Amino acid sequence: MNAASNGADAARRRSRRGRGKGTAPGSAKTSGDFWGSPDKLPSVEEVTVSTDPSAVVRSLGRPPFPGHEAVSEYYLRAVYDNTAKLAEVLATAGDLLSDSADSE
Repeated sequence: MNAASNGADAARRRSRRGRGKGTAPGSAKTSGDFWGSPDKLPSVEEVTVSTDPSAVVRSLGRPPFPGHEAVSEYYLRAVYDNTAKLAEVLATAGDLLSDSADSE
């Protein structure tokens, strides 16, 4: 035998090992069983969108990157703004956005 046939044999052996390991018939749970009872979920508060998501971090002072304070501040602010936008989108999708945020 040559090296190429040894590789093919090994691949065939590996593929045989994985066969027949599916779930047993009748063992699948319904989605309600998986997620549990909706009655047991905690109540949620509505989300209010911040008008200045980077205010708290800016209050701590300039970022400690010598020689790159302005650039790093710009990029960090972009991260905070994008994170706030993503949170707003998720809150909207989950119907959790407060009425005061909808009017803006």
